[in-house]
Amino acid sequence: MQFARSLAQGHVVVSDLYSNTQVMTGDVLSSLGSSAAILYYNDTVTYRDGTQEPMDLHVLPMPKTAGADALMTQAGVGLCAYKTTDQKAEAAALFVRWLTENGRNLDFVAQTGYMLVRNGAFDAIENYDKFPEPTESYRQLYAALKIMQESYTPLSEPRFEGYYGKVSQLYDGLRKMQQELPARAAAGESIDTLAEETWALLCAIH
Repeated sequence: MQFARSLAQGHVVVSDLYSNTQVMTGDVLSSLGSSAAILYYNDTVTYRDGTQEPMDLHVLPMPKTAGADALMTQAGVGLCAYKTTDQKAEAAALFVRWLTENGRNLDFVAQTGYMLVRNGAFDAIENYDKFPEPTESYRQLYAALKIMQESYTPLSEPRFEGYYGKVSQLYDGLRKMQQELPARAAAGESIDTLAEETWALLCAIH
């Protein structure tokens, strides 16, 4: 309901692009997004009138509600191998072990913004010195990920037929509402009533 009230008042943008796009154009002050979004931030904020100023990016752990469990979504690229011969299966297993060795995993994710997959790599991240530019932003990203790895509970996306269709239905509905609800609120409609409409959308997607 806190999200629903914010949406009704126009305080939240449900983006149809990467959310960092709105940050780089100065439309929003902050965003929630994938760790890999670090790759897509510019060095400058460019406003709609064409003026610019340097980007002062700060990366923080996912926000959480006071008194509630700290949760983080976990999604992204998976690695798998087709069922095949024993020889090829062994080769695939060797490749996965090679790719996820602590040092190699650390080098790979530091260039891509992905989350580390080995505890040993997390232990070594504090002293890592090969981050790409902007180095400080990457340091902040991995400091935030280390905090979440230590104290947050990861939640993976569900795996059932039709899941992504339901995700699209929800986001399409929220984007439509964010165009309508703030104007209705400004015209005097109750924020609580408008928030209930948003809640009804959430509940309608089973």
